[in-house]
Amino acid sequence: MSGQDRQIAEVVEKERFQLSNFIRRRVRNPFDAEDIVQEVFYELVEANRLLMPIEHVTAWLFRVARNRITDFFRKKRPEAFSDEVIEGEDGELLHIEDLLPSPEAGPEALYFRNLLLEDQTSKMIQT
Repeated sequence: MSGQDRQIAEVVEKERFQLSNFIRRRVRNPFDAEDIVQEVFYELVEANRLLMPIEHVTAWLFRVARNRITDFFRKKRPEAFSDEVIEGEDGELLHIEDLLPSPEAGPEALYFRNLLLEDQTSKMIQT
């Protein structure tokens, strides 16, 4: 192992736990969080390979992590509530809207249907 490789391995070993926790607090899905951790360390390897000077490695890693998290949320397209599918008891695939009160069932059913759809939409916007 070369001197540069050893230095990178030491940085990864030293900073991995703290960096992973930082990312996991911001990205709920553990698989997405681990992908971001890998991207950050990949960028460290690339920067080292290109001989980019990094004075404060820890600060640099966290800055790259913040940028990757931002990129992740920019790319992430919100899933439409109407695209969700649930398997019914008989194995039939049902859309969420099939489970809501029918709009033709009267004004009260329509009111509750709209209320549930609005609630779900506001939850999607918050996350």
